[in-house]
Amino acid sequence: MQVPVRDLDAAVAWYEKYLGFTTAAPPDGRHAFLHSEDGPFLMLWQTDDSGRANFTVAGEAFPVLLYRTTRIHQLHDRLASSGVRITTYQDDGHHWVLKFLDPEGNMWGALQDN
Repeated sequence: MQVPVRDLDAAVAWYEKYLGFTTAAPPDGRHAFLHSEDGPFLMLWQTDDSGRANFTVAGEAFPVLLYRTTRIHQLHDRLASSGVRITTYQDDGHHWVLKFLDPEGNMWGALQDN
């Protein structure tokens, strides 16, 4: 997944600290490659453009990527205690759903089966 960011170094540090990503190749000032055992392979792109990795349906914001986890409550607690903006944290009957924003305004989603 390719993710737009304004501050590449700060974004790399955030994704490593809060989501457990590791740097696959050193940032080159324009982009960085990150990977995670539990999640997707990321390519962070530094850009001054205003677009972010989100979209809306009938005015409600949605992430462009959802990933499955078996540790959604621990992820929620870690993010919430660090001041990360959580937009959704609920049991929808079939899954636990967590949606949150990175510091750049990109929305992420995580699902855990009930």
